[in-house]
Amino acid sequence: MNTIDTSIYGMAYTSIAVGGDGLPVISYINYTNAAIFPYLKVAHCSDVACAASSSVIIATIASADRVNWATSMVIGTDGLPLISYYMITAKNLKVAHCANYTCGTVNNSVIDGGGVGQDVGQYSSLTIGADGLGIVSYYDVANNDLKVAHCMDAACTNASTYTLDSAGSVGGYTGITLGVDGLPLISYWDQTNGHLKVVHCANALCQTYFRRR
Repeated sequence: MNTIDTSIYGMAYTSIAVGGDGLPVISYINYTNAAIFPYLKVAHCSDVACAASSSVIIATIASADRVNWATSMVIGTDGLPLISYYMITAKNLKVAHCANYTCGTVNNSVIDGGGVGQDVGQYSSLTIGADGLGIVSYYDVANNDLKVAHCMDAACTNASTYTLDSAGSVGGYTGITLGVDGLPLISYWDQTNGHLKVVHCANALCQTYFRRR
């Protein structure tokens, strides 16, 4: 066991992947002070076991954002980290795309939310679709719905969003993966009935009505 970050106020909601350089990279929420202003951080290891903790490079990804709830990280087809997270202050779903392996330079994009009365992005889970683009499942807090966002480019600077389930209060604690058929499979909590549910998307976008031109 190796200590990566020794900040005294705590870490939470970690996600780990192996980058295009073959080294581990970890996203997490860092509660930076006693007032609990949480930031999104990324730790890049210098060896495959993440043993040389003194050589770990830690980058703050969203210093201007107050971040909480789950973060989810995958490695894109460009070999670079892609991270979904929830911004507390604006109640947005955002995605960060790292410009290098250590995430020293990052592009943060709002994927859903920002309008009056909107609150989306909690419990996000991220994967790379068969088309090589990111796809995020998440909870729409304002409407109590399960939603999904399909990135339009590798950096996820823009996305198409769809509601997958709106029957009652649903969509908490989502998890997304890609099936052997190349289509997204999403697990989530049905809060109204106390049930575990799964949705299988009929196409790469998870759109109900979809036809290729």
